[in-house]
Amino acid sequence: MKTLYGIFFLLLSVVTLHAQSLDRSIRPSSAPAKEINIKDARVFQLSNGLKVFLVEDKTTPIVYYSLQLDVKPQLQGDKTGLYDLFDEVFGKRTATRTKEQLNQDIDLIGARANAHRNGGSISFLKKYGNNALDIFTDMILHPVFAQEEFDLAMTQYQTLLSSLGDDAGQINERVSSVLTYGKNYPAGEAITQATLKNVQLPDMQAYYNTCFAPNVSRLVIIGDVTLKEAKANAQKYFGSWKKKTVPVTQYEIPSAPEGTRVAYVVKPGAVQSSIDISYPIEYQLGAPDYDAARVMDQIFGGSGTGRLFLNLREQHSYTYGIYSDLSPDEHIGRFKLTSGGGAASVKAAATDSAIYEIFNEMKHIRLEPVSEKELKSAKTYRAGGFSRSLEKPSTIANFAINIDKYHLPKDYYKNYLKRLEALTAEEVQAAAQKYIRPENAWIVVTGDRAEADKLLPFAGDQTIHYYDYDANPTEAPVTQEAGISVQQLIANYVEAMGGEAVVQQIQDYQVSAKMTVMGQQADFTQYFKAPNLSATTLALDGTVIQRIAFDGSVVRISGLSGSQEMTAGAEFESVKNESSLIPERNYLANGYTLTVNGIEPVNGKEAYVLSISKEGMSTSLRYFDIASGLPVKSETMVE
Repeated sequence: MKTLYGIFFLLLSVVTLHAQSLDRSIRPSSAPAKEINIKDARVFQLSNGLKVFLVEDKTTPIVYYSLQLDVKPQLQGDKTGLYDLFDEVFGKRTATRTKEQLNQDIDLIGARANAHRNGGSISFLKKYGNNALDIFTDMILHPVFAQEEFDLAMTQYQTLLSSLGDDAGQINERVSSVLTYGKNYPAGEAITQATLKNVQLPDMQAYYNTCFAPNVSRLVIIGDVTLKEAKANAQKYFGSWKKKTVPVTQYEIPSAPEGTRVAYVVKPGAVQSSIDISYPIEYQLGAPDYDAARVMDQIFGGSGTGRLFLNLREQHSYTYGIYSDLSPDEHIGRFKLTSGGGAASVKAAATDSAIYEIFNEMKHIRLEPVSEKELKSAKTYRAGGFSRSLEKPSTIANFAINIDKYHLPKDYYKNYLKRLEALTAEEVQAAAQKYIRPENAWIVVTGDRAEADKLLPFAGDQTIHYYDYDANPTEAPVTQEAGISVQQLIANYVEAMGGEAVVQQIQDYQVSAKMTVMGQQADFTQYFKAPNLSATTLALDGTVIQRIAFDGSVVRISGLSGSQEMTAGAEFESVKNESSLIPERNYLANGYTLTVNGIEPVNGKEAYVLSISKEGMSTSLRYFDIASGLPVKSETMVE
């Protein structure tokens, strides 16, 4: 026992002495990065040229097949929209299955399947393999392009284009892509109502006949599938697919502008500006400085800890979020700024200030080496993302495809962490000087006309270039003087309703609308009763989602989210003012400022623009047709 106690106290004293010698303020250094043991995909090729990539994964009963085309199709030109419509029509029915039968067969085995212009995929339980692959190859190899599906897709896209003007971010990304790539490059083609109308059903079949072939495709198989099974299935289901000569289009590779250019798209009354700073850049996967550029982009604006985000959001509160994106491509890459889902949106009054700060950050990352803290943090972030991605078998398959497509070394991904760890601040700065190029950028802004001239100092050619929603050059808009008072505008409206006597006789009226939301029918109904009572109901498939009622003094809101009452506040004011046949009168009586801003076109006709504002409240714009006197459009920006 004495011996055991002696050994115990000896060990305790050694541990205590060792602990006293540690400086816990110093973070332990990381172990050197090692080559990652990434399992290689098994690759083989059928006689028809189809390359097959197998990643065995025995941990899941789900098997995944993905067909990926590697084609360079012709430009769509005056039929731009063809490929988007193709995605909606392709794979919906086959030579042996109607749309209903196809959906039923997929549901019966619990599979998930899709088909599109670049191929398609299906996932299923292994025990249903024969059924699933029969369905999948039927979709890919024996499609039927039906007029019914085509007409539905056409209507959907025409509707989407009609509503384009409501989303400044979409407008900005659309125009930015055209200017960055040019209309003679696939990524620079923009769908318009005119080009969409030129697309016909036979164009679907023509694209399929031209571009779908095994010798320009890769088949990815992931799951509990042996090499023997993979070879047998690939041969059985894809072996009879005939190879063909697929044309390879040579594109006009876009180049960046010789000097900074400012492009402006006017969205009247916008209280926010959408900003996109973009330019093409030669940047490909596997380039010697590819990893350094990725780390640089991470530090500059790759996340919520990036310099752009910390400056424009955290320090200046110009925007909710802003990020940079340096994207590689087989032909030409792209640098751009984004808010995460579109162009960065900033307060209208801060448009020029936001762009100044963006360019300031672009200058700093070019001229000054990044700090050791930033470098280490970016490396850790990217290493963590890379390591987590290895948990997905699809990552291994993508690695194998990239190695094949871009002719990378076979150990390219296995040595990734080694390359990442070895990066220096000097290499990151060199990447910034190469890829961050404010002097060759398009500054694309969608916003109110009043903010445009403030951007002139950023224009290398001392010109603001104006574009419409379809990215066509246009003249600078000239606001026509209205030459009419607010009182006269409202008087014209009353006269258009039949006159004051008629308006006074109206005791109640109802407005109803129907729409489809994610496959469900939504019913919107408004009731009004003189002098100022109202009720608004929104129902989804018969279930009331929300009801807002005003009895002249109290607003009551009820629905799935609960009930509440209010007698003051912005929402109360809005409901109170709108509870009238002619709500503009209420706004005048309740202390709002009403101004006729000028004349602008609405659906090809001239309209007066009435601005309704009050301090602390959202600004609304209402458009009144000059010829009829009736309201034809309304906009409210809510922050």
